[in-house]
Amino acid sequence: MEPDDAARFLVAVITRPRDLALAREAHWYRIPLAHLPTNLAAEYLAFYQTAAFGAERWSVRYYAPILRYRLTTRRELLPDEADHPRADERYYRLELGPPAELPLPVPAARLRRVTFIMTTYGQLRRARDVRELWHPDEDQNNLGDDLWGAGLAGKSIR
Repeated sequence: MEPDDAARFLVAVITRPRDLALAREAHWYRIPLAHLPTNLAAEYLAFYQTAAFGAERWSVRYYAPILRYRLTTRRELLPDEADHPRADERYYRLELGPPAELPLPVPAARLRRVTFIMTTYGQLRRARDVRELWHPDEDQNNLGDDLWGAGLAGKSIR
């Protein structure tokens, strides 16, 4: 069943095909506690794919419902990376339901650095560019031309 237009979505960057495979097949995604978005209250997680995804790069194509949140360490999440410099850091593990594909992908017309964007399903369905996903809250008057997406997303690379 498709989400309704008001469903809250967190668009999160996914930099490695392995991480997208974990989200789609093992049904989880990790967020370092140190980089937690200011508002994590989302019903769904959508994935912004970086250059590592070839023809699907710089776009949002897939999403999944968020079932629960769990605090853990990177070492527990990725035991095969036990020697990683951040192995003992704490992460949120977002346990996900079955993944789905957006009716139309949302591309970034120009390369964008994205970390997190809070949006809605309606916004995802209507957007023709990643920049259209973020819309400032009424209490956030002017964040500046370089800043978008929950205060954490990035700048246009020129």
